Amino acid sequence: MKTKDTSFSKLESSKLIDDLVPKKEVQEFFKYGNTKMSTFATDYNIRTAKVGKRIFYKYSDILRLFKDNMRQ
Repeated sequence: MKTKDTSFSKLESSKLIDDLVPKKEVQEFFKYGNTKMSTFATDYNIRTAKVGKRIFYKYSDILRLFKDNMRQ
């Protein structure tokens, strides 16, 4: 039986060098607009890297965001 590819696995497969994910992939995953993405990193303490005009987010920081907000 085949399983559907979830958004989370797409985000994970988008990782680049040094655990970085492009802004576009993170934006699609969270369904955030450009305004929210402009403050996303500071609001949630996510490390970023900028190469030219492209912004990348640290995948491990995004995972931490989920772990810190898990309900028990």
